[in-house]
Amino acid sequence: MIGEKIRNIRKSKNLTIVELSEKIDVTSGYISQIERDLISPSLAVLKRLSQALEIPLSVLFMEDNEENVVKIQEDERTRVKFGNINVELEYITPVMNKNDKNIGMEAFLFKLNPKTWVSEKAIINDAKECIYVLKGKIDCHVGDKLYTLSKGDSICVPENNGHMIYNSHEEESEALCILSPAVH
Repeated sequence: MIGEKIRNIRKSKNLTIVELSEKIDVTSGYISQIERDLISPSLAVLKRLSQALEIPLSVLFMEDNEENVVKIQEDERTRVKFGNINVELEYITPVMNKNDKNIGMEAFLFKLNPKTWVSEKAIINDAKECIYVLKGKIDCHVGDKLYTLSKGDSICVPENNGHMIYNSHEEESEALCILSPAVH
C-alpha cells in the first residue's frame, strides 16, 4: 500500500510526521491518515510527497518484492567441494535445493592452483556459463580451441558445450563463474 511505503521512506530519512507535513503544507493528521491507508491522497499531494521525500513519484506505485531479496555475507557463503572437481566452489548466490524455485542463475567463485585442471573430464552444463578471471590466468579448452584468459577477461560458453579449465601458469588463479539458468 502507498501509505505504508510513504511511512517507511519517511522513517528511513529520519523525518517525523510533523516535519513531512510542514514540507508539503498539510496537517500532520493528514499525513498520519495517508500512512495508515485511511485516505487516498490526490496526485498533487503525492507529487509533493515524492519531492519532499526526494524519490521519483513512480516509486510510490511500484510493487515491493523484498521477500525475494537475499543478502549473503562474505563469511556466510556456502562452500562446496565436489569429488569430481579439483576446486572448492564458493557460492555468491543462494544454493538451491531440488524443490526450490529456479532463481534463473547461480554464481560462484573458485581458485585454481598452478598446473591444475578444474576437472579431469569435460564440464558439460545445461546452462550458459560465463567465466570472469579475477586473478592470474586460466586456459579454457572448448572443443578443439584454446582460449587463454588473463585477469579481467571473460568467456561465455553455450549450454551443453563440453569445456575444460586449466591453470598452466605458476600462480594461483581465481575466477567468477555464472550459470544461467541455475543448475541443481
